[in-house]
Amino acid sequence: MAKRTRNKTKSRTVSDILRGKFLVEGDAFSVWKFILFTVVLSLLSISSSHIVDEKVVEISELKEKAEEYKARYALIHSKLMKLKVESELEDMVIVDSLYALDKQPYKILVTRVEDE
Repeated sequence: MAKRTRNKTKSRTVSDILRGKFLVEGDAFSVWKFILFTVVLSLLSISSSHIVDEKVVEISELKEKAEEYKARYALIHSKLMKLKVESELEDMVIVDSLYALDKQPYKILVTRVEDE
């Protein structure tokens, strides 16, 4: 009977892959280099996605703060406009027994005299 000679080519069967023979036999160093490379790339991808997620949360918090400040500004601005109205101002000072003048006040000018 003739002996069967095994083919020396790099044919890997499914059972060899499942058993992990490719990690310890033959050109295992290049396989380990590729596995290490993919692990490093996946870790970089995961860490960058976490950083991006943190930035998105920070941006949304800043947008909420900006909206709150805009609402505060609108409220204070409307109160200020209401206080600037002359009738509102007159109502506020009547409480202190102050009344509006019927005629405009006079401006008194004083000239400066230098000492001699």
